[in-house]
Amino acid sequence: MSRATLALLALLVGLGGALGGFFYGRAQGVQDEAARRDGQAVQQMERLIESHRGLIDEANAASGALRAAQAQRAAQDQRFSREFRNALRFSAAARAGCRFDDDSVRQLESARERAAAAAAGGGAAVVPGAASAAGR
Repeated sequence: MSRATLALLALLVGLGGALGGFFYGRAQGVQDEAARRDGQAVQQMERLIESHRGLIDEANAASGALRAAQAQRAAQDQRFSREFRNALRFSAAARAGCRFDDDSVRQLESARERAAAAAAGGGAAVVPGAASAAGR
């Protein structure tokens, strides 16, 4: 083999190694870039999950507060109903045979509707108004 052939062969081997190194480095760079993007995506997902966890905790706290308020309201309503029934029972004899004029009845109906609307709007749950509760 002549020197020129050996030189050409060495040049081809060197060029092949350089090309192999270039493509290997390029593939490694693409992998590194993909790994970096994957890492960023994972960090974004972790932040999103953490933010959702905070929202869930806030919703649970608000739900607990609503349940406590509803329980307190129900206890007050029961206490008022018991006291009201007792008051009506004690005054039943005085009310027996009592008659009201039309104007008084209209005023009582208006007051009942206003009270029912105020009661229906005061709680967290939807409560039927006076007309639907009376079956009208």
